[in-house]
Order: sequence, then C-alpha cells, then structure tokens
Amino acid sequence: MHVNDAYAPQTPIEGVMHAFTRIGRRLKAKQPGDTIDHSAHVVLFALRCNGALRLSDLAGRLELDASTASRHVRSLEQLGLVRRSPDPDDGRAFRVELTEQGVEEWETSARHRMELLSAAMEGWSEQDVQTFERLMTRFADGVAALTEAPSSAAWADKGWAAVAPRLRPSGPAERSTDQDSTAGGDPAGSENNDKNLESTR
Repeated sequence: MHVNDAYAPQTPIEGVMHAFTRIGRRLKAKQPGDTIDHSAHVVLFALRCNGALRLSDLAGRLELDASTASRHVRSLEQLGLVRRSPDPDDGRAFRVELTEQGVEEWETSARHRMELLSAAMEGWSEQDVQTFERLMTRFADGVAALTEAPSSAAWADKGWAAVAPRLRPSGPAERSTDQDSTAGGDPAGSENNDKNLESTR
C-alpha cells in the first residue's frame, strides 16, 4: 500500500476503529449555525443536566482539572451562556449555572448533531435503524464496562435521557414512540422532563 492510498481497514475491528475516528472528528467540529465548539458544548451539557454546580464539582463531572474548567467557564461567561452566583452553603464560594441563552445554545447545538445523524441515515429502513441502535448501545455498554468510568459519570446518561425528548423533531415522520413522549403526546411532557433533570442533581 502506498503512503498516499486511502486507508483500507484489514479487519472488522480496524473498520470499527476507523469509523469511530471519522465520526468523532466530524461530530466534534462546529456544525452549520453553531457558535460554540465541542468543549463548550460538553460544559453546557453538564450544567444542563446537573443544574448549578461549584467549579470543583463541574470539573469533577467533566473529569477535568480545575484550571481547565475555570478557563471554559470564563469563556462561556463572556458569551453570556453561564453566570456565577453565590453558593448558599458557603459564602466564600460560587456556583456556575446556565443562563437562558445558554440553555437555548446547548439545545440548538445538540439538535444540529441529531439532525446530522438523522440525515446520515436517510433511506435506511426502520429495521436497519433499530438494529444499528441496538448494536451501538450494546457496544457502548461493553466499552463503558471495560473502561471503569467513575460512578459520578452516570449523570450523563440520566441527563441525556431527560433532555433528549426536547430535541426530537415533530412531524409525520416522527415515530409513534417519540410522539408519546413529547408534548404532542403528553401535555405534561415539558414538566416531566424538568423533574427528570432535577433527579440528576
């Protein structure tokens, strides 16, 4: 194989690794309409799911050192996406929380990525999509079990389960299961999602 030839995986495992590399690079890149980068998106996601957090707790959720988390927070403050407020439990400390603009920014960014994935599966049969979801979930469970993620990381799974229904598109193409879980099928959907978010804090 010449150096300039396109990479061709030699085994199925190599193919999986190559596919994840290609997908990850693109999902971390800014999508059309995005105004924040991937690292900022992750910080907003943590605050969206957990509510107001001390800087040290935010750093712990993201598995970052405090100085890196602090830089992210300062940058997001300048954009008006987060704010600091006094910690009611410790007058010397402060907590970081999303502004309304921050909530809107994260939901817009997440929706762009969901639309990208949906477009990438355009033309797939419903059975193909369900099989792909089942195998990807099984694969993710296997990776999580082997990498021994800290127990504190569970907030991300619970948080995503709570916020994902807000991001689902509405329309005739939407699956009936999605319709049942959104405001169209459940008038109390938005309120229930907020309660679910509270449970992750």
